[in-house]
Amino acid sequence: MFGGGEERTPTGRYRVEIVAGEYRVKSHQNKVQEALDEGSSRGWRLVSATTNNASGSYVTGIYWETAPER
Repeated sequence: MFGGGEERTPTGRYRVEIVAGEYRVKSHQNKVQEALDEGSSRGWRLVSATTNNASGSYVTGIYWETAPER
């Protein structure tokens, strides 16, 4: 009834990672770099990344496309 030939995005094509750390111990930057290195070594394509800061704690969301060759 609604768009019989409609294509949908396959489940599992995208992945979101949340990386948290504290600025004072400089753990956040290293954790983000590790997550980026791991994703790229798996052949994932970075779609977006965003960082928020609240009272010296940082949280970064990393958005990957895990099947970029489709």
